[in-house]
Amino acid sequence: MSTATVQRPTGDTRPATFLGLIPRGVSRYSWLTLLNTWLTWALNVVTFTMVYSLGTVIIEQFHLSPATWGFVVAGYLGIRVLFDLPTTILSDRLGNGFRRKYVWFPLMMLYAVVGSLIAIPQLSGSLWSFCLLLVGVAIGTTASEALGVVATSEWWPREHRGFAVGLHHTGYPVGALVGGLVATGVLVVFGNDGWRLVYLASLATIPFAIWYWYLSTRKHQEEVERHDTEQGLTPSTVEEGEREHVTLRSCFEAMKSREVLILAACGFLFQAMQNVFMTSYPEYLKFVGGFSYAAVASLTVVWAITGAFFQFLWPTISDRIGRKWFIVGAGVIQGTVFLLLPISTGLVGVVLVQLLYGVTLNAVFPLLFSSTADVGGKRTGSALGVVFTSIWLGAVGGTLLASEVLEAGGGFKNADSYRIVYLIMVGFSVLVVVLRLLAKETNPRSARTPAAAPAGSA
Repeated sequence: MSTATVQRPTGDTRPATFLGLIPRGVSRYSWLTLLNTWLTWALNVVTFTMVYSLGTVIIEQFHLSPATWGFVVAGYLGIRVLFDLPTTILSDRLGNGFRRKYVWFPLMMLYAVVGSLIAIPQLSGSLWSFCLLLVGVAIGTTASEALGVVATSEWWPREHRGFAVGLHHTGYPVGALVGGLVATGVLVVFGNDGWRLVYLASLATIPFAIWYWYLSTRKHQEEVERHDTEQGLTPSTVEEGEREHVTLRSCFEAMKSREVLILAACGFLFQAMQNVFMTSYPEYLKFVGGFSYAAVASLTVVWAITGAFFQFLWPTISDRIGRKWFIVGAGVIQGTVFLLLPISTGLVGVVLVQLLYGVTLNAVFPLLFSSTADVGGKRTGSALGVVFTSIWLGAVGGTLLASEVLEAGGGFKNADSYRIVYLIMVGFSVLVVVLRLLAKETNPRSARTPAAAPAGSA
């Protein structure tokens, strides 16, 4: 591997890129770890989002009311709230960089095995047994996302953090799209009663988890740090003696930062809106729009087409021009989407409104993660733990809100109840815009050079 410095014009301190987007001069191990965590996350999402893709089938099979369905999904997501911060704290205690695999790997193996057990009807035949097995899926995907984001930010130089985190998280829309297509295929081939077979997809994670174990080593991490320094880039890892371990106390300390609190609040609202969409729009199309189970499974993941592209594009551009206004714009677009959802019942409308939603739906999260890393300093792990916890609290809150409004309105077939839910989400979008306008830019021009010092501690 060559370590020759990429030549730039005299006085040009901007990191080298291809076409202004793709980083140049980055270590091959940065690319390999990103490829691995991307593939792993995408495969995890295939299984994780089956609750949404197959929601209408599960509701019918177990005869669930809106309120009961809301509690099932909220409990599923609530596991992430409970395990997100402890998982981050434990991994941080063991050390940053390559050491995070000591927490990540066993949890990924747990996820793969427990998730596949759902495919056995005798083990998941009741609502309670199905929910119990979902706990393993939730724990595994918590580790995959939370530690995957932190690891990505540590294996890549600071100048390309937004690119790396954004590209990593395109695994969500890609995985969701693949999952929706897999669910549709299984329902078409095996019928509605064969829906459990989709959970066998969790086993595909095993070889990639093993690969990461051997890829994430001290030798490779030191090579990345040396390579970044030689290229005039800023390694994202902090020396062990200089970093602050993540604890509950450090997380409370991180919350004293006005910027961290605002980013956490925005994450709460964005995730609440996403979960309202994921847990109500499929039901709207099935029980109000009259679409089939198979059609719903595929039509409600159309957002992933634009979601993957913009989730990569927006954070990458934000490395150069800042992140604040992208988040503000996302709030405006999502408010527009929720105004359009109730009137988008035909096939063309269903597709177009989701393509618009995909422009922002996924992109906001790497923007929030990168913004948090910008201001986190030595407490980046703690600050990210706060934001992740807030995001999944938003997921629980949004799910319960939608289910309770639908329940009060008479059930899944009342179109007016959906309209009320979506109008509330418009209000959430406005609140996001207001909150983000109150905080400063986390990636100002003065910080977007290799010579710039990392942002201060939260």
